[in-house]
Amino acid sequence: MTNRREFLQIGMAAASVWPLAAEAARATSIALPAGAALPLYKVIYDVRFPHSVAFARRAAELGAVVHAIDGDMTRVWYDDVYHRWKQGAVAIAGLTAHGPMFCFEQLALDLGMRVVFRAQHSSAAEGCVDHELSGPVGLLDDARGAVGRADWTARMAELVMRCPSGRSEIGSVAGRTAASAVAEIHGESLYSWVIAPAVRV
Repeated sequence: MTNRREFLQIGMAAASVWPLAAEAARATSIALPAGAALPLYKVIYDVRFPHSVAFARRAAELGAVVHAIDGDMTRVWYDDVYHRWKQGAVAIAGLTAHGPMFCFEQLALDLGMRVVFRAQHSSAAEGCVDHELSGPVGLLDDARGAVGRADWTARMAELVMRCPSGRSEIGSVAGRTAASAVAEIHGESLYSWVIAPAVRV
């Protein structure tokens, strides 16, 4: 897993070329019709977590290009996303622990990108899973029902694949998956997320 020192090293290495990448990103910011789904460049998942693997399986079925990590996002950053973002900002998504999401989020800020959808999935009492979601209101209408289902990980993949472009009213919802419906999340919380480029007004 990427620690604070390693993340700072990643940031320092990227800093020398990031101004040029930021200019490229601004020049190629996508301008999709409001409500159209964001095209996702990559969907990141963590092989350590069965929930994340199930998420990636469903995303791949829906046509996403998925990329596995093992707790550390450094390789996919240096070998792939870094080079793609130098050409222009594109959306990525994932279901990971907090660390990889945080690192991608910080690296995206200079390109005018941000987390536009975030769902925290945490272990709760009696083997249940609690979900706290924030993002476009239209997406959260479906999320409310999705998190109560046994196959919530697949439903999260469907949600991120439908994350709308453009300016959206942001809201939040919470829900719980019953213990009988799903395997418990052990240890740290997991996060479903979408990081998206700025959209020209």
